[in-house]
Amino acid sequence: MTGRDYLKIWYRVQIGATWLVLALMLVRNYEMGRHYIVTTLVAPLIILAIGLVVELLPQLPPIIQRLNAWLQGLLQPLILVVAWDVITREIITLLHLPARGVVSLMIIYYLVMFAPFASVIGGQLTLSIERFIFAVATFQVVLIPLIALPTNLIDNHFLLLTLETGVVGAVAYFFLVTTAMRAWRLSWPGLKPHWSGDFNWWILIGLVVVDLGMTVLNVGGVPDFSKANWQWTLTALEAAVAEETLFRFAILGILFNAWRHIHQRLLAALITSSVLFGLAHMVNAFQQSWSVTVYQAVAAVGLGLFFAVVYVYTGQLWLTMLMHGLLDWFSFIATGTTVMAGSQVSPADWGAVLGELVIFGAITAWMMFGQRRQVMNRHVARLTGAKQHFDFQIQY
Repeated sequence: MTGRDYLKIWYRVQIGATWLVLALMLVRNYEMGRHYIVTTLVAPLIILAIGLVVELLPQLPPIIQRLNAWLQGLLQPLILVVAWDVITREIITLLHLPARGVVSLMIIYYLVMFAPFASVIGGQLTLSIERFIFAVATFQVVLIPLIALPTNLIDNHFLLLTLETGVVGAVAYFFLVTTAMRAWRLSWPGLKPHWSGDFNWWILIGLVVVDLGMTVLNVGGVPDFSKANWQWTLTALEAAVAEETLFRFAILGILFNAWRHIHQRLLAALITSSVLFGLAHMVNAFQQSWSVTVYQAVAAVGLGLFFAVVYVYTGQLWLTMLMHGLLDWFSFIATGTTVMAGSQVSPADWGAVLGELVIFGAITAWMMFGQRRQVMNRHVARLTGAKQHFDFQIQY
């Protein structure tokens, strides 16, 4: 049996168990007269039932299987989170077990809960646009681990922070995307260096120096680290893991594969992923002024381009996660907030961010030539699955 076979078995057991838990909840709430809860449980039960039937009847027409894949892909993460939260609540309240231990165990399961879903459902998506939508849509895993969790019963501040800041969801999303990328036969996220003789260590040192310099300049110098706290640290970690997983690992890998017949796919993918990274920051307009948000989005385009170059040249996702996390952490400490302060952006600020764009653009252009380009092309081939093994066998 292969690794994907085991993930498929896990998926069937998980979806069946989740359906049973929700069904028991429906019966219990119906008996208690909570008809509004019963109504909300009907749709998830139907969706999971459809998913299980389609999974157990592989002879169904392909169109039905594809429609089910999209139904499950868009809604099942939310359903799984609700069931996970409710199970946690019931164990704590009905069995009177310590909340700290129960929540800790549930967090551990949450980290890997979406792996079988990503393999079975995500693995059915063959078009690049489908994979792109799946990677973006499943980002909800980062944002929703507290839907029905009894936060008032969690007696450990650190555990609550890991959930509130999204760190747990970010790591779960990393495992989800990694599993999906393997199902698509694309890439591991680059956790172990594979640097050959054409890799230039001085270039790597230069990229690190540029990153550290930009980080210090962005916060106006070295901040007072005594002001650091767990909330800012975990928030920075969440952004680094979740955003690098989506924009560098998933989106770049999908674009490289989609544009594999385009001569300039390297540059096109780098620019596209950085622009998407900038546009994603426009959602911050809900909690800060419009002008500040636009400024932040433009700055993110430049940073996204730089992080993409670092990732493709080194092939190491952990390095861009570290750079991203340190940048956010320094900023949080320096400003005392996780959002950009102020309501207006000065001309000097615009000059600085445009200067950064020019610098990052110049670095990108320089990396497109010579041996540097050869190293990046070699990593692009690896990131799109060339010369990799994507499964394992277990012999009895």
